[in-house]
Amino acid sequence: MAHYNLGNMLAGRRQVDEAIAHYEKALKIKPDYELAHYNLGNVLAGRGQADEAIAHYQKALELKPDDAEVHSNLGVVLASRGRVEEAIAHFQKALELKPDDVSVRRNLEAARRGAR
Repeated sequence: MAHYNLGNMLAGRRQVDEAIAHYEKALKIKPDYELAHYNLGNVLAGRGQADEAIAHYQKALELKPDDAEVHSNLGVVLASRGRVEEAIAHFQKALELKPDDVSVRRNLEAARRGAR
């Protein structure tokens, strides 16, 4: 999908507004494009638009529930919004899917410390 690929290229160049526009165009053409939701979530999260990022990560997980990276990134954004218990659940799911992921394990431990 051309718009998705262009969004990836623009995101890599830190041309965030343009990347968002192309991810959104890709999703207009194919609303169930899991990777477009995921990468749009990443760009929005990097821009500080946590609520919008969460919505796109959740949509990506509706389409592909066993994506460890989406669970992990969603956990990070949820934790940043103080939604620690939800974050912990997503980190745990990411570890079920990818048990050797050290960064997820660290994020899980940090979230657990924050929940105390």
